[in-house]
Amino acid sequence: MGKRGIYVETVIDADVDRVWAATQDPEQHVRWDVRFSEIVPEPADADGAARFTYVRRSPVHDVHGTGVSIGERRRADGTRTSALRFATDDRLSPIRAGRGYWRYVPTDDGRTRFVTGYDYDSGWGPL
Repeated sequence: MGKRGIYVETVIDADVDRVWAATQDPEQHVRWDVRFSEIVPEPADADGAARFTYVRRSPVHDVHGTGVSIGERRRADGTRTSALRFATDDRLSPIRAGRGYWRYVPTDDGRTRFVTGYDYDSGWGPL
């Protein structure tokens, strides 16, 4: 499996709370993240890790997998960070496993600097 990395940084014209809600709520998340068609969360455990199952539907094949939201941090300056991992054993999935973080940084003008970094293990090898 080959590793793939993605890093994105952008400014979003919304405050941190609104961006957080759109990205952390499973019903909102699937509206914009093409990796997932459905996310079903489970209650967080004693350490705060929240497991979930997911489905990526396509006309040809549905990919099922699992994941865990492994951390969340809120800082006094309003910055928030979350991290997660997800994976599938489905040989037809283009992504075998992924892990990364999202960082939300409030700007002085009320917007959000959104920073994300992810590493992926490809499910299709050299394709």
